[in-house]
Amino acid sequence: MRWTWHFGLGKELGYAFWSLTFFEAVLGAYAPIWPLWIERLGAPISMVGIVLASSGVFRPIVLGIGGPLADRFNTRNVLVGARLIGFAGILLAAFAGTWQILFLTVFCNAIGELVFPTIHSYIADHAGDDPVHAFNMTITIGPACGLIVTPFISGLIIAQFGIRGAFFLSALLTLIAIGFLSRMDFGAKRSTHTGDVTYRKTLQHPAIRSAIVLHGLTILALGIGVALIPNFLEEVRGVSPSTITILSAGAAVGTVSFGVFSSRHRSLKQSPILAAAVATSLVAVGLLIFATQSALPLISLAYFLRGGVFSAWALFLAAMGKVAPAHLRSRGFSIMEIVGGTAMSTGPLIAARLWRVDPTTPLIVAATLASVMVAVMVIMVRRMRRAEQDLANTPVESIPEGI
Repeated sequence: MRWTWHFGLGKELGYAFWSLTFFEAVLGAYAPIWPLWIERLGAPISMVGIVLASSGVFRPIVLGIGGPLADRFNTRNVLVGARLIGFAGILLAAFAGTWQILFLTVFCNAIGELVFPTIHSYIADHAGDDPVHAFNMTITIGPACGLIVTPFISGLIIAQFGIRGAFFLSALLTLIAIGFLSRMDFGAKRSTHTGDVTYRKTLQHPAIRSAIVLHGLTILALGIGVALIPNFLEEVRGVSPSTITILSAGAAVGTVSFGVFSSRHRSLKQSPILAAAVATSLVAVGLLIFATQSALPLISLAYFLRGGVFSAWALFLAAMGKVAPAHLRSRGFSIMEIVGGTAMSTGPLIAARLWRVDPTTPLIVAATLASVMVAVMVIMVRRMRRAEQDLANTPVESIPEGI
């Protein structure tokens, strides 16, 4: 089979694949040391949690307002402009002298994340007959490959030039991602009645509502555990920031591995919620390893299992793509990003409180809550499958305009 730049996905999904890959590479370059950088600029551990959680305040506002703007105006220009603001936020972090300035970085990054729900809807529109494969490639495997490479590069840059170097790398990767984003055509398959769809109407759809609730509660549970892992490893296990950055690439390896496995396993391929339950259970095991083990090989294994966080998030998006009618997808993905982002941002606040009891407490509590969510997801699998079948059996022409 001849190699193509879009890996057989087609030109439209190929641009989405590379834009998301580089956007996640941005995250891989600075996210592993982001809590450490906040602390290095003078913030106590309680304020580290607040800075991390502040995106949960900004994100709903940006996505709630930005989604309709992207529909009403030139979508590509809106998204490129939003991501350029995110680019400016990264540079602010690089030159920051005090931790308070980082709130502005978080706000700029929240604006930049406006691209994700729109691209996810774009993928669902162009996915064809195999949406699980399309979502696995563009949202799971491609971005995770970016997350594998950039922590190694970032770790080397940090070791040579200090933590600020990670933010300059992130800024460069952002510009590359914007280049692919600027080639995407968002007008080709836009619904003629998208402007008439509201968030309220979207939430009235039972299957969409179930997917969003499962997504939010699961990400909250996992967010409690993963938020302060870098601080835990440095302060409790004595691991250096550059080593933490490199070890974090194991999470992306885990994400790719599980993405490939779930794409080939028949039951998991047919049921994204079941696959998300398996991914969540792997993260729970990884959190327990972080809490109880100090050997680097075991920490590496824990990071590998931590990759299930990103897998679970992507699989919930795949579930949304399968159960949501086409005219509700854009708002559905926006709500899912708002809820998931708020949950992930709330996790550090809870984790910082639990840290006061003992640094291992956030890890153990998160593993316990994740196990509960695994049980809930297994119970919900049958209901979500029925929703997928109902949507598949509903003729497109039976969906009224402006619903």
